[in-house]
Amino acid sequence: MNTPELENVRLTQDDGDWTLVLERTLEHPCEDVWAALTEAGQIPSWGPFKPDRDLTSIGAVRLAHIDMPEADDTEGYVLEVQAPNLVVYRWGTDILRWELNGDGEKTILVLRHRFADRKQAPSYAAGWHLCFDGLVGTLAGKRMPSMVGHNAYNHGWRELYEQYAEKLGIELPE
Repeated sequence: MNTPELENVRLTQDDGDWTLVLERTLEHPCEDVWAALTEAGQIPSWGPFKPDRDLTSIGAVRLAHIDMPEADDTEGYVLEVQAPNLVVYRWGTDILRWELNGDGEKTILVLRHRFADRKQAPSYAAGWHLCFDGLVGTLAGKRMPSMVGHNAYNHGWRELYEQYAEKLGIELPE
């Protein structure tokens, strides 16, 4: 399951935290991608949570995990919005920075996920990889199966996790 997306990932350290950077070129205009990333009604069709409001204005937001009923809702906060090119928000203690650069009918999407524990990078990368796959399908008008939470295991999460660990140079637990 080696995909070109594995080549568009890197991990950097800044002030003690880690930032996982994932990039994907999408065959859709920036405005469509923006709507999918920020509208509360669209996010659950591809993302790992359901927000209680659109992510288009600064302020608090509640994020309910999808397909993980044992997980409590997470407090979030939209920190920055520059429609239709940038949205930054806190998801618990992590920071998600979504950057969109339009190139005609295509969009280059860059996600910078900032977190504390380096060992979580392959897990996050595998999860976001599946979310991006869901986003691509959703933007193409397909009804996508849930590929997040516990369902991720049914869509190749484990294999992606191992591949990202190797790519990022992170030793997996036995």
